Amino acid sequence: MANKYAHLTLKDRQQIEQKLNAKSSIKEISSLLGKDYSTIRKEINSRKTKYEPTGYGDFRVPCKNRSNCYYKNRFCITGGECYVKDHCPKLLISPHVCNGCKSRQGCRKERYTYFAKDAHDNYLIKFSESRKGIDISHEEIAEINKIITPLIKDKGQSINHIYINHPKLLDFSKQTFYNYIDYSIFQFRNIDLPRKVKYKVRKNSKKRRTKAETAIRKGRTYEDFLNYTEKHPDCNIVEMDTVEGIKGGKVLLTLLWRKSNFMLIYLMDKQTMQNVENIFVLLQETLPDDNYQKLFEVILTDNGSEFYNPLSIECCNRTGEKLINVFYCDPGASWQKGALEKNHEFIRYILPKKASFNNLTQDDCYRISSHINSLCRESLNNNCPFKAQLFIVDEWIINSLSVYYIEPNDVILNHALIK
Repeated sequence: MANKYAHLTLKDRQQIEQKLNAKSSIKEISSLLGKDYSTIRKEINSRKTKYEPTGYGDFRVPCKNRSNCYYKNRFCITGGECYVKDHCPKLLISPHVCNGCKSRQGCRKERYTYFAKDAHDNYLIKFSESRKGIDISHEEIAEINKIITPLIKDKGQSINHIYINHPKLLDFSKQTFYNYIDYSIFQFRNIDLPRKVKYKVRKNSKKRRTKAETAIRKGRTYEDFLNYTEKHPDCNIVEMDTVEGIKGGKVLLTLLWRKSNFMLIYLMDKQTMQNVENIFVLLQETLPDDNYQKLFEVILTDNGSEFYNPLSIECCNRTGEKLINVFYCDPGASWQKGALEKNHEFIRYILPKKASFNNLTQDDCYRISSHINSLCRESLNNNCPFKAQLFIVDEWIINSLSVYYIEPNDVILNHALIK
């Protein structure tokens, strides 16, 4: 059955034209199409085509009194005292169009005809024009400028985070919001949005691995990772990587839980195995063994040389007992830990590429991770990673890692955070 509230289609209009030509009533047409009577009536009245009348011999205006006119055989004067417009009485009766009239072709009176093609073209034009322009009042623009502008310009919050936390203020779609920004109706512009960037093609490294590096990967390949996770579907998977600042300077070690998008950030002086080991010694000292084992059950990382001492990560630094498992992505396949690669984008809001990390402290990193973990995500059903992580561990464990919840309007994601 046709949708009673859907717009008329070209096929519907063709049926209307055919039925009008067959002298069907509006009621019969509405029953056939499954539409309301008034819908069909308004469609015909608003989209019928008007034809101006032609003259009768020398009479250029179709006057009802032309037979007894004083100006007979001469040009008729429109608006004269004897002029009466010659209307067709059939147009006074529903459906008020000339479709189906046998005299339509030779008629010299004012005519109205419904043509499906012309009606549909007219509909498409009006449909397009109705969706152009700005459907928002000056008062609404002023309120959005007052509340949203500081969140974007001063705090660098993402559009998605703002949408989640201000649903009543932004009661239109995101695409409409981006269109309004393009129209420059707000005090913020595209340049103020967190990031618009083109990604460079990665360089193709031809370096061959040593025998020692190949031996380390044995039993820890991406295929081994898939086999392990298939046997342990409920395990916690942590993706690990580093973020570089300037060449030779301090770097960031990042750890992200796939289930929650929760991320930890640690500052390292150099991109070395020893510094990575020091971070995991700190984590083992901070967390009880059972919590450490539960949180870091599986770690997936890339093939950077700083990660080529997996035993220092897998084993307890006090007893030497193996607690967790480390696996490596395939060479040149960073997409295999794509969640972390994507999450690095939020770090770049605050610390752009080629920015130096040398002046950062670990407290700065704790602050950055707290704000990023408090950013609401669509992928988490409009929750933030901090709250999602609470389904994995208790809040006291998260706080023991120096990460805290930030209220939505206080989230800052630009360089102002570390000033």
